[in-house]
Amino acid sequence: MNDNEHNGIRRPFDLDDARLKRLYEIVRDHSLMVGDFTLTSGRKSNYLFQLRPTTMHPEGAAIIGELIVEFMRKNDLWAVGGLEMGAVPIVSAVAVRSNDMGWPVNAFFMRKKAKEHGAKQLFDGWLPPLSEEEPESILIIDDVTTTGGSLLSTALKMREMGYVVDTALSVVDREEGALENLAEHGITLHALLTRSDFAELIEKGRTA
Repeated sequence: MNDNEHNGIRRPFDLDDARLKRLYEIVRDHSLMVGDFTLTSGRKSNYLFQLRPTTMHPEGAAIIGELIVEFMRKNDLWAVGGLEMGAVPIVSAVAVRSNDMGWPVNAFFMRKKAKEHGAKQLFDGWLPPLSEEEPESILIIDDVTTTGGSLLSTALKMREMGYVVDTALSVVDREEGALENLAEHGITLHALLTRSDFAELIEKGRTA
Protein backbone atom coordinates (compact mmCIF):
# COMPACT_ATOMS: atom_id res chain seq x y z
CA MET A 1 0.00 0.00 0.00
CA ASN A 2 1.35 3.41 -0.96
CA ASP A 3 0.48 6.75 0.55
CA ASN A 4 0.79 9.19 -2.34
CA GLU A 5 -0.90 12.45 -3.28
CA HIS A 6 -2.77 13.50 -6.38
CA ASN A 7 -3.72 17.19 -6.57
CA GLY A 8 -3.31 17.28 -2.79
CA ILE A 9 -5.59 14.30 -2.15
CA ARG A 10 -3.98 11.40 -0.35
CA ARG A 11 -4.25 8.15 -2.29
CA PRO A 12 -3.82 5.12 0.02
CA PHE A 13 -3.61 2.71 -2.93
CA ASP A 14 -1.77 3.03 -6.22
CA LEU A 15 -3.63 2.34 -9.46
CA ASP A 16 -1.13 -0.49 -10.04
CA ASP A 17 -2.92 -2.39 -7.26
CA ALA A 18 -4.90 -5.12 -9.06
CA ARG A 19 -7.90 -4.63 -6.79
CA LEU A 20 -8.06 -0.91 -7.49
CA LYS A 21 -7.70 -1.56 -11.22
CA ARG A 22 -10.72 -3.83 -11.04
CA LEU A 23 -12.67 -1.29 -8.97
CA TYR A 24 -11.87 1.33 -11.60
CA GLU A 25 -13.34 -0.96 -14.27
CA ILE A 26 -16.52 -1.51 -12.26
CA VAL A 27 -16.98 2.22 -11.68
CA ARG A 28 -16.27 2.91 -15.35
CA ASP A 29 -18.74 0.30 -16.58
CA HIS A 30 -21.55 0.77 -14.04
CA SER A 31 -21.30 4.17 -12.36
CA LEU A 32 -19.93 6.81 -14.73
CA MET A 33 -22.56 8.73 -16.69
CA VAL A 34 -22.06 11.62 -19.12
CA GLY A 35 -24.83 14.15 -19.79
CA ASP A 36 -26.50 17.08 -18.00
CA PHE A 37 -26.88 16.63 -14.26
CA THR A 38 -27.55 18.60 -11.05
CA LEU A 39 -25.46 17.38 -8.13
CA THR A 40 -26.43 17.12 -4.47
CA SER A 41 -24.42 20.29 -3.88
CA GLY A 42 -26.60 22.10 -6.43
CA ARG A 43 -23.83 22.40 -8.98
CA LYS A 44 -24.39 21.57 -12.63
CA SER A 45 -22.19 18.93 -14.22
CA ASN A 46 -21.75 17.21 -17.58
CA TYR A 47 -20.86 13.93 -15.86
CA LEU A 48 -22.08 11.95 -12.87
CA PHE A 49 -20.71 9.20 -10.68
CA GLN A 50 -23.74 7.15 -9.63
CA LEU A 51 -21.93 4.90 -7.18
CA ARG A 52 -24.68 2.66 -5.81
CA PRO A 53 -24.37 0.26 -8.79
CA THR A 54 -20.74 -0.12 -7.73
CA THR A 55 -21.04 -0.12 -3.92
CA MET A 56 -23.87 -2.68 -4.17
CA HIS A 57 -22.17 -4.71 -6.90
CA PRO A 58 -21.03 -8.03 -5.34
CA GLU A 59 -17.42 -7.69 -6.49
CA GLY A 60 -17.35 -3.92 -6.12
CA ALA A 61 -18.59 -4.08 -2.53
CA ALA A 62 -16.05 -6.78 -1.66
CA ILE A 63 -13.15 -4.77 -3.10
CA ILE A 64 -14.21 -1.52 -1.44
CA GLY A 65 -14.68 -3.28 1.88
CA GLU A 66 -11.26 -4.93 1.71
CA LEU A 67 -9.42 -1.75 0.73
CA ILE A 68 -11.06 0.29 3.47
CA VAL A 69 -10.33 -2.35 6.12
CA GLU A 70 -6.66 -2.34 5.08
CA PHE A 71 -6.65 1.46 5.30
CA MET A 72 -8.26 1.37 8.75
CA ARG A 73 -5.88 -1.26 10.04
CA LYS A 74 -2.87 0.73 8.86
CA ASN A 75 -4.19 3.89 10.54
CA ASP A 76 -5.49 2.19 13.70
CA LEU A 77 -9.12 3.17 13.07
CA TRP A 78 -11.75 1.03 14.76
CA ALA A 79 -15.01 2.62 13.62
CA VAL A 80 -16.41 3.74 10.28
CA GLY A 81 -19.54 5.68 9.38
CA GLY A 82 -21.11 8.29 7.15
CA LEU A 83 -24.30 9.97 6.05
CA GLU A 84 -27.19 8.07 4.50
CA MET A 85 -27.63 6.93 1.83
CA GLY A 86 -24.22 6.93 0.14
CA ALA A 87 -22.36 5.51 3.12
CA VAL A 88 -24.81 2.72 4.00
CA PRO A 89 -23.72 0.06 1.47
CA ILE A 90 -20.07 0.89 2.15
CA VAL A 91 -20.18 0.55 5.94
CA SER A 92 -22.04 -2.74 5.54
CA ALA A 93 -19.35 -4.08 3.20
CA VAL A 94 -16.60 -2.86 5.53
CA ALA A 95 -18.22 -4.52 8.55
CA VAL A 96 -18.40 -7.90 6.82
CA ARG A 97 -14.87 -7.79 5.38
CA SER A 98 -13.43 -6.51 8.66
CA ASN A 99 -14.64 -9.63 10.44
CA ASP A 100 -13.28 -11.89 7.69
CA MET A 101 -9.92 -10.08 7.78
CA GLY A 102 -9.48 -10.23 11.55
CA TRP A 103 -9.88 -6.48 12.14
CA PRO A 104 -13.53 -6.18 13.26
CA VAL A 105 -14.73 -2.57 13.30
CA ASN A 106 -17.78 -0.71 14.50
CA ALA A 107 -19.93 0.40 11.55
CA PHE A 108 -22.73 2.96 11.64
CA PHE A 109 -24.52 5.59 9.59
CA MET A 110 -26.03 8.98 10.34
CA ARG A 111 -29.52 9.91 9.20
CA LYS A 112 -30.20 13.26 7.58
CA LYS A 113 -32.67 13.82 10.41
CA ALA A 114 -33.51 11.81 13.50
CA LYS A 115 -36.29 9.24 13.30
CA GLU A 116 -39.64 10.60 14.43
CA HIS A 117 -40.69 7.27 15.94
CA GLY A 118 -39.21 4.42 17.96
CA ALA A 119 -35.93 5.37 19.60
CA LYS A 120 -35.79 8.58 17.52
CA GLN A 121 -32.14 7.96 16.72
CA LEU A 122 -29.93 10.13 14.55
CA PHE A 123 -27.29 7.39 14.33
CA ASP A 124 -27.86 3.70 13.68
CA GLY A 125 -25.57 0.69 13.72
CA TRP A 126 -22.62 0.10 16.07
CA LEU A 127 -21.03 3.20 17.58
CA PRO A 128 -17.89 2.60 19.65
CA PRO A 129 -18.10 3.46 23.37
CA LEU A 130 -16.81 6.89 24.30
CA SER A 131 -13.67 7.08 26.39
CA GLU A 132 -12.47 10.30 28.01
CA GLU A 133 -8.98 8.88 28.51
CA GLU A 134 -8.54 7.75 24.89
CA PRO A 135 -11.28 9.12 22.57
CA GLU A 136 -12.19 6.78 19.73
CA SER A 137 -10.94 7.84 16.29
CA ILE A 138 -13.61 7.60 13.60
CA LEU A 139 -13.20 7.18 9.84
CA ILE A 140 -15.96 8.99 7.97
CA ILE A 141 -16.74 7.84 4.45
CA ASP A 142 -18.84 8.67 1.40
CA ASP A 143 -19.25 7.14 -2.02
CA VAL A 144 -18.70 10.38 -3.99
CA THR A 145 -17.37 13.72 -2.76
CA THR A 146 -17.88 17.07 -4.47
CA THR A 147 -17.72 19.82 -1.84
CA GLY A 148 -17.49 17.39 1.08
CA GLY A 149 -20.70 18.59 2.73
CA SER A 150 -21.97 15.12 3.66
CA LEU A 151 -18.66 14.15 5.23
CA LEU A 152 -18.38 17.44 7.10
CA SER A 153 -21.89 17.27 8.56
CA THR A 154 -21.16 13.78 9.89
CA ALA A 155 -17.76 14.80 11.26
CA LEU A 156 -19.04 17.85 13.11
CA LYS A 157 -21.88 15.90 14.69
CA MET A 158 -19.48 13.16 15.80
CA ARG A 159 -17.17 15.74 17.31
CA GLU A 160 -20.08 17.24 19.26
CA MET A 161 -20.60 13.78 20.74
CA GLY A 162 -16.95 13.58 21.84
CA TYR A 163 -15.37 11.47 19.10
CA VAL A 164 -12.12 12.26 17.30
CA VAL A 165 -12.68 12.79 13.57
CA ASP A 166 -9.74 13.89 11.47
CA THR A 167 -9.76 11.30 8.66
CA ALA A 168 -12.18 10.98 5.73
CA LEU A 169 -12.28 8.63 2.76
CA SER A 170 -14.23 8.76 -0.48
CA VAL A 171 -14.55 6.04 -3.11
CA VAL A 172 -14.47 8.71 -5.85
CA ASP A 173 -13.57 12.36 -5.33
CA ARG A 174 -14.66 14.82 -8.02
CA GLU A 175 -11.84 17.24 -7.08
CA GLU A 176 -14.24 20.16 -6.68
CA GLY A 177 -13.50 21.52 -3.23
CA ALA A 178 -13.98 18.68 -0.74
CA LEU A 179 -10.26 18.50 0.01
CA GLU A 180 -10.03 22.20 0.91
CA ASN A 181 -13.36 22.38 2.75
CA LEU A 182 -12.53 19.43 4.97
CA ALA A 183 -8.98 20.66 5.58
CA GLU A 184 -10.40 23.89 7.02
CA HIS A 185 -11.84 21.73 9.80
CA GLY A 186 -8.71 19.67 10.34
CA ILE A 187 -9.89 16.66 8.34
CA THR A 188 -7.63 14.96 5.79
CA LEU A 189 -9.39 13.57 2.72
CA HIS A 190 -8.27 10.28 1.20
CA ALA A 191 -9.74 8.86 -2.02
CA LEU A 192 -9.59 5.47 -3.70
CA LEU A 193 -10.25 7.07 -7.11
CA THR A 194 -10.58 10.63 -8.43
CA ARG A 195 -12.16 12.39 -11.36
CA SER A 196 -8.74 12.67 -13.01
CA ASP A 197 -8.61 8.88 -13.31
CA PHE A 198 -11.63 9.10 -15.63
CA ALA A 199 -10.81 12.40 -17.35
CA GLU A 200 -10.23 10.91 -20.79
CA LEU A 201 -13.51 8.97 -20.69
CA ILE A 202 -15.44 12.05 -19.54
CA GLU A 203 -13.94 14.15 -22.33
CA LYS A 204 -14.76 11.50 -24.92
CA GLY A 205 -18.34 11.33 -23.71
CA ARG A 206 -18.67 15.10 -23.79
CA THR A 207 -17.50 15.35 -27.39
CA ALA A 208 -19.19 12.22 -28.71
